[in-house]
Parts: sequence; C-alpha cells; structure tokens
Amino acid sequence: MNIARRTGFSWLLLLGFLASTVSAQRPIPVRRAEAVTPEVATPSDGINVLILGDSLALCGFGKRLDDRFRKSSRVKATFTYLTCGTNPLSWLKERPYANVKTHCGFVSIESTGPGRTRELQDVYGMRRGYTPRAHAVPKLEDLLTTVRPDILVMQTGTNLFDLFPDHKTVSPNRHGPALRSYLVPFITKAASGSSTLKKIYWVASPTSGRVSKEVQDFVVQQTRADIGHIANVIDSRELVPYPYRHMEPDKEHFIGEEMDMWADRVFDLVEQDLSQQPFATLKPLSEKGPAIAETNESPTPPAEKPKDRLLQVKAKLVSKTEPIPLNELLPYQEYLVGYVYEITRLIAGEYAESQILVMHPAYIGLKKQKLRYRIGKTYKLKLHELEETVWKTVKSRDDSGLINLQPYIRLQDETKHPEYARAR
Repeated sequence: MNIARRTGFSWLLLLGFLASTVSAQRPIPVRRAEAVTPEVATPSDGINVLILGDSLALCGFGKRLDDRFRKSSRVKATFTYLTCGTNPLSWLKERPYANVKTHCGFVSIESTGPGRTRELQDVYGMRRGYTPRAHAVPKLEDLLTTVRPDILVMQTGTNLFDLFPDHKTVSPNRHGPALRSYLVPFITKAASGSSTLKKIYWVASPTSGRVSKEVQDFVVQQTRADIGHIANVIDSRELVPYPYRHMEPDKEHFIGEEMDMWADRVFDLVEQDLSQQPFATLKPLSEKGPAIAETNESPTPPAEKPKDRLLQVKAKLVSKTEPIPLNELLPYQEYLVGYVYEITRLIAGEYAESQILVMHPAYIGLKKQKLRYRIGKTYKLKLHELEETVWKTVKSRDDSGLINLQPYIRLQDETKHPEYARAR
C-alpha cells in the first residue's frame, strides 16, 4: 500500500522524508536562489557528467542516476540539477525564461573533489505544511562553462504534454512546430560555440496516464526527427512498465522500485553506448558541423510573430472545462482551464474564427481561483496568445475538443503568473 496516500501525505512528502533520511549524515545547506557556480573536481582522467531533470527526476530517478554515474570507473565528476516544472527552454537564458524560478522543488548534487559532494535538497512536502523556497533554474550556458561536461543526460518532456489542450489529439501542422520551438534552441545551445559536450542523451518521459498514447508517440517521434541526429533519444516507455505500483493521483508521477529500474536502465543504455568506441576519440558536438536546425525531417518553423498582438473581443461564454482536484495538481502550483467563447464583436486585432479558446488560471500558488464566468453571459476580453506568455507550459486542460483554436489568455490573468515581472 502506498504509505504517502494512506497517511494523507503527498508523494513528495514521502520523497522529502526519504531524501532527508538518506542525507542525515550530511547537513543540507539552506541558500537563496542564485547563479550556479559549482566547484569542479579535476582528477587526471575520466569524464564529466551533467544531469538535468524535471519533477519526475525529483521522485527518485535523478538521485539514483547520479549515484550510478558517481560509482562508474569512467566518470571523474557528476553534477545533477533537478528542477520541478521545467521544460527545455527553462534551462536557457533567453526570454521568457531568463530569470525563471521553480517554486515546487529543487535538488542539486555537485562534485567538489574526489569522493566529495555538495547537496541541496528543497522539495515540496519535506515536512508538513512546508513549501519550498523559490530557486533559480540553473542555466545551461553557465553549466557548460563551469562544469565543462563531456556528456549530458537530459530528462524532460512531461511538461510539454500540455501543448496538447485536450491531452489526446495531435495536429502535426500545429504541434510539430510548437514542439520544435522547445527542442531545437536547447540542443543548438548545448552543441555549439565552446561546448565540450561529446554526447547528449535525451531521456523522454515514461508512460503518462493523463495523455493519450497518440500524444506520447508524437512527442517521441517528433523529438527524434528534430534532434535525433545530435542527441541519443531514449523512449522511457520501453524501460519501465505501466501502471506503476506507487502512482500518484495524476497518473504520471511515481516513486519506489520502478524509479530505480528506470534510472538503472537509462544508465545501462548510456554505458553500452559509451563502450562502443574509446571516448577520447570522440570530438565535441560543436565540431561536427552545420546548424542543428537544418534537417529534412524537421517541420518548417512558424514565422516570427510581432512581440505584441493584442486582441480585444466581445464574446459569449458557451463551454468551460472544470479544474482538476488539488491532489492531482501537486507538485505543480499553477493550472489553466479552457473556456470557449462565441465572438459577437471583434473590437481590436485580427481573428478569423467565430469562436475563441481562452485559458483561465484555476490555481495560482496552489490557491483555487474564483472563476465567476457564467455560460450564456457575454464578456469583453483583452487577450494575448498563450504561446507568447510565460503561462505557455503551465499545466492545463481543455475539454472542448476544438484543437483548431489557438489558446489565448486575458491580459489581467497574464500578469498574475509568479514569474511575470521577471520574464518581462
């Protein structure tokens, strides 16, 4: 029986308890969010490993994988950063993520010398009523300079499922370019300039019970098409069986022996690949030539949009999606729901459809928002495209099935995001 569920604690409470128990002999320093400048260990040989992960990695995958690399004879130093609520762009210095912070959990494990590490663990639920401090998401550009990694293991993808509003339907012409806009900038930064990376292992998500198989297949296939010629893309669905024994209400996060199995199998795949040829003979990816964006398999990126495309309409609410229970949201803290309006008057801007999809915040900072909108009533709305805002990969749902509609968000709601001011 899942102890966390039986006692009423969240899965991250159990995780925090286990993490604090494992680290009982090593005090956990408390520090404010700051730029990451690890003290790099410098043994005479071996490789430097950089591991980045999202909330799934915080459930045990990241710590287990870190431990496996630290015990490997071919590794001299390992640097692990696990940050809840991230997508590939979160790790870059470009807007709107340049100053983004995580508010739902952070772990770092850094090598400081042979056999020595420095750890920081700040996870939602480490004690009753505890909420993590805000932590700045480490930036890839800084890590490439300070850590000078030889290989990168990037565990990501779960938060990109929210690019699919109904969580089940795929529109390749729309979702292909959208996904590519998250993948290619990261890989381009990782494999260009003075980067020392020789290998990138892209660990796609294990099976998710909250989105369709069609969506998950598309994300993996599109990832391989866009960046597979640079990164080794690992489909984690093949490594760990579903449903999970210790699965959380969102049917996506899990803990326990299956997390260890996932990490062990990813490590084995990396070890097997590294053994194919002497690592010293590999050249940095930055020396392998032309632009990563150039691939026949990749979709054509969308044309660049103006920075401000304000849309103002008068519209009648015709349908709305209900929020999920709070226990299905954790460890995330913000959540959007889709409302469909029928346009009665276009006041400003350009819009060709008769209906419009507006995403409203249902939770902000885990606080349920009062959505006082009634079906059949008409409202005047000032809107921005959701894609142009920091809300764009917040957990969301739209049950309308109208995947042809581009999601928008009200200007008033756009400014309510915790990171809005820093993202400007």
